Amino acid sequence: MAWGAPIYIYLWLAGMAGGAYFAAFLAERFAGEANRQLLRLATYLGIPLAVIGVILLVVDLGNPLRFWHLFARFDVISPMSMGTWILLLWVGIAVVMAIFWWVENRLTEQTARSLRRTTGVLAWVNLVLAVLLIAYTGVLLAVSNQPLWAGTLLLPCLFVASAISTGVAILIITAVTGRAWAIPNRTVGRLAEADAIVILIELAVLIGYAIWLGASAMAGTGEALRLLTTGVLAAPFWVGVVLLALLVPFGLEVFNWGKEIEKKAVWRAVVASSACVILGGLILRAVIVIGGQI
Repeated sequence: MAWGAPIYIYLWLAGMAGGAYFAAFLAERFAGEANRQLLRLATYLGIPLAVIGVILLVVDLGNPLRFWHLFARFDVISPMSMGTWILLLWVGIAVVMAIFWWVENRLTEQTARSLRRTTGVLAWVNLVLAVLLIAYTGVLLAVSNQPLWAGTLLLPCLFVASAISTGVAILIITAVTGRAWAIPNRTVGRLAEADAIVILIELAVLIGYAIWLGASAMAGTGEALRLLTTGVLAAPFWVGVVLLALLVPFGLEVFNWGKEIEKKAVWRAVVASSACVILGGLILRAVIVIGGQI
């Protein structure tokens, strides 16, 4: 086994794409947001993120011509096969949705209404695929026999929480820096507040994961925990994951909770917090992937 940077970057990008879509869908369907641009933003962001992730996966295969083998059969017990198909389907539907949105204003009202209904159905299908996608990025590791990865659902849960957090973060950064999307400031503020809650959940899962590693009877888990906390991966774990991905952004978001995003200091804090979350999410996957192979 030799999984390097292409794999953990792939897991990071795929998770972020799915997490952004998941968060945008829930915000627009259940949070009463009047602005319908958020789901479009998540879809347009997710397509290149997922495509770059696939390219990295092809690069990691060593021989790109072997990539078609992943699609040669649908193997429900193979996480790699399932994940590849989930990613392919999600990207395909996202592209169709983007095309429908693009042509919507060029059609008659009756045709556009029918197209919007079709897009609504596709949006629900892609929500299911997004959930599977963000869960798969952790399951891929958890089904192995490596002490740092195997034997607990807490690792997939950790990756799910991180995927949603990084997805929300990239939505925030794009919304506040790309004014063409016209995402209301109130929506951005709610996204930041939601991210603080997700970070708290992620921290709780990480603590539970560390406790499991320390208490598990499985051979090698105690050594795996020491590798993260006091070994060669201690610096990226404590600085990159605990501080950068969790504590710093959580503190910034709680401090600015309910404040107006129009204020320059609040705007900078929200952007800085989101940037920390995104970079920290990458470091989390790097630490877990590298640590499982040492």
